[in-house]
Amino acid sequence: MIKHYRQVIFWVVVFLFLNLLFGLKWSSYLDSFYFTCMLLPVAIATSYFFNLFLVPRYLQTKKHFWFILYTFYTVIASVFLSGLIAMVSFVFLTDFNWNRMSPVAGDILQLGVIIYFIAILFSFIRVYRSSLESDTKIAALEEAKQRNLLQTITVRSNREAVSILVDDILYVESLADYVKITTATGVVITKEKISGLEKVLPEWFVRTHRSYLVNKNKIEAFGYDYVKIQDQQLPVGRKYKKEALERIG
Repeated sequence: MIKHYRQVIFWVVVFLFLNLLFGLKWSSYLDSFYFTCMLLPVAIATSYFFNLFLVPRYLQTKKHFWFILYTFYTVIASVFLSGLIAMVSFVFLTDFNWNRMSPVAGDILQLGVIIYFIAILFSFIRVYRSSLESDTKIAALEEAKQRNLLQTITVRSNREAVSILVDDILYVESLADYVKITTATGVVITKEKISGLEKVLPEWFVRTHRSYLVNKNKIEAFGYDYVKIQDQQLPVGRKYKKEALERIG
C-alpha cells in the first residue's frame, strides 16, 4: 500500500512538472493540461515497461544485446505515440495554427527525451529504494544471525547479574513492573522489559501475547488460543495470533 502511495505521488509530481513546463512555453495552462493528460499515459507505460520488463528480464540477466534492441524498439514506439499526441494536440488544441504549438510539443525528439528522462528517473528511484531495502534486509539477517548464535543472556535480578542459558528458557511472562523468566531449572525475576528481551533472544522465541514470550522449541501442544509448555497452558492473544500460530506451526 505504501509503495503504491509513493508511486502515485511520483506521477502527480511528474504531471505537475510537465504541465508547468508546457504551460510556460505555450502560455496556456489549459492547453498544457489537456496535452499533459494525453502525454502522461505514454510516459507511465514506457516507464513501467522499461523498469518492470526490460530491466529485470534482459539487463539483470546480462542479455545486453536484447536489452539494447528492445530498448531501441521501445524508444521508436514511444516517439511514435508522442508524435500522434503532438498531432492530436495540433489539430484539437490549436485549431490547426502551427504558430500556437508549444516548441516542446512540436519537437517529437524532444518529447521522446522527456519521456525517457522520466523513465530513467523512475528507474533511479526504484534502484535507490531497492538498495535501501536490501541494506535493511542484510542488516536484519545479520542481527538475526547474531541472535541465533546467542547461548546465554545476562539480566539483573535481586541486584545481581544473573546468567541464563537460552536453551533452558521455557517462556517469559510480563507481570506489572517486572518480568518472570521461567527456565527448566527455576524462575528468575528481573526488571527487564519483555519487549527488550524479545529483541535480544533468538528468533525461535515467539510473542504469543502482550504478556508472554515463549520458546517454540519447548511447546508440547497448541490450540487456537493457547500453547502448552510443561503442562502450563499459556494464552495466545488476538493481536499476535496469526503470526504466532504461523511461526509455531
